Amino acid sequence: MLSSASGVAVPFARLGDCHSADPLVEWLERFGRDWGFPCIRYVHLGHRPPGSDAIDRPPVRYVSTQGAELDPWRAGDPAAARAAQSFLPSMWTTRDDAALPDAQRSWLSVERVRGVEAGIAIPIQDYLAGPAHLSLIGQSEARAAALIEAHAQELLLTAVHFHIQAKQVLPTIANVPGAMTDRELGCLRLAATGATLSETASALGIAARTVELHVGNAARKLGARNKMHSVAIAVSTGLIQV
Repeated sequence: MLSSASGVAVPFARLGDCHSADPLVEWLERFGRDWGFPCIRYVHLGHRPPGSDAIDRPPVRYVSTQGAELDPWRAGDPAAARAAQSFLPSMWTTRDDAALPDAQRSWLSVERVRGVEAGIAIPIQDYLAGPAHLSLIGQSEARAAALIEAHAQELLLTAVHFHIQAKQVLPTIANVPGAMTDRELGCLRLAATGATLSETASALGIAARTVELHVGNAARKLGARNKMHSVAIAVSTGLIQV
């Protein structure tokens, strides 16, 4: 059990009872309400190929406590870039800044219209499935900063627990352009260790032809010439580690 900012106990064990999307989002909504946030978004970025537009591509998984119709995913979320690189919760504000990219300024303007002043981005660094984050939305800057100062570890622990359950419950969004799949990364990871085609197939429990397809898809997404070039790009950009 864990105490929230309002003193209400957060029952982590109940997350394990959420076996479909609706109960999972209801749990997240209760959690947000306990901490005083009217909206929370869960965004599973997943592994991304290198490129300046990678962060603004659709996520692997996405839910909002306000519902997908009222609060769909939009490119430009300032939490996305931080989640991909950070390990600690951070505050973001909706203040306009002419130096920001157009997509981010547009995203922030929509949030201002919705009455949002600030929020908290809680990153989850998932080595196997790619980074994710919870965005707690709708506090003042001072309140958001104070919550991070006093409850960073609690927020991080909540985000990790939620992400673990969400990966089991929420389906991936179909046809996410450019996103690397776990199978593609698994094939590249084994190739990086020197595994042969047949050894990779045996280790993953799939056919050798399927391994070839995964490697080919990975090369196409990474803009690589062949398998070893794909491995080199994946290692150099942090998509896989050996």
